[in-house]
Amino acid sequence: MNVLGYIKKNQDDIKKTPLNICDALVISWVAYFDFSIVKDRLPLKISDFAYIPEYQKLEPYYFSYFPRFSRRYLNRLIVSERFKDAKVVDYEYILDRKKGIQFAVVAVKFDKQIIIAVRGTDPSYAGWKEDFTLSYTDRMHSYAYAEEFIKRVIKRHSKERIILCGHSKGGNICTYLLSQLEDVSHIEHVYSFDGPGFRIKGLFKGKENRLERFTKIVPQSSIVGVLFSNETDVKIIKSRAVMFLQHNPFEWLIKDNDFIYLTKRTMSSRYLEKSLNGWIESLNAEDRERFTEIIFGELEKFEADDFVVFFKKLLLQFGPIYKAYRGLSKDDKKLVMRVVKKLIKNMVKPEKKKLIA
Repeated sequence: MNVLGYIKKNQDDIKKTPLNICDALVISWVAYFDFSIVKDRLPLKISDFAYIPEYQKLEPYYFSYFPRFSRRYLNRLIVSERFKDAKVVDYEYILDRKKGIQFAVVAVKFDKQIIIAVRGTDPSYAGWKEDFTLSYTDRMHSYAYAEEFIKRVIKRHSKERIILCGHSKGGNICTYLLSQLEDVSHIEHVYSFDGPGFRIKGLFKGKENRLERFTKIVPQSSIVGVLFSNETDVKIIKSRAVMFLQHNPFEWLIKDNDFIYLTKRTMSSRYLEKSLNGWIESLNAEDRERFTEIIFGELEKFEADDFVVFFKKLLLQFGPIYKAYRGLSKDDKKLVMRVVKKLIKNMVKPEKKKLIA
């Protein structure tokens, strides 16, 4: 079964059956919902959303990539004996297209525990631009916002234990917080669901004991979760999707109250890990940064506001893409072509390089 099947099957009272890794994944996806329209009314029980008309429409789920599916997802949570009485107690959303910042986080209270879930990359250009910054900088703006949020929650709910989790970029942010927070005594466990690694090495140097409360999950054909350096152990799970589509957690397989685990990743996943990481490291940090600025600077000129709209109108984009390339300076054209050629070269013959600090 997948996570929807898990929600339907596991009706155990949270007071009798402790929160588990599948519960963390359930709430990780809740982070993709828009709670800004009810932020001034928090806390709200999950069951309360049955009486808020906006959540029976698709708009609050737009940035989840799967709005119809996500609406069904929340409707199933609303009637679940395990989840319906959990309370959404805090929420934060920040989007800055100019600076390339996309950050969202939600805190959900279960009896004496709180799950803080950090949203991964949504379809906004800002979200994807922030992902690209991971290739040339050690810190995303979202790290600071996440740290501020978790400290706020701890201050308001000082007696509750905290589970920190996130899917994709959200998992990367959670991992970073575990390694950098001065005080992690309130944190019971951290889950990264197919979150990318880090350009820097030694993230947990001198703090290796914190890894005892850390779990990273990747599907067997993971592409996102194996980007950059991964110095932590990973657990490989089975997905019914193929290739990049395995990044979708709705395709991950669950048995009882846990995932179905495998012993190794697929050959294609290992190949793409070498290809993509080798490509990134074949470019210096200045080139990575300039390439990012070129791509997203040009995207801002398109009629599409985000990648959902962009790909829906993909056939109409080829003309503007060519026009954008023709309008680049001579040096920028050379850089774009060099980056593309190195990508092709690494896809044909991947070269594993050490990630630099």
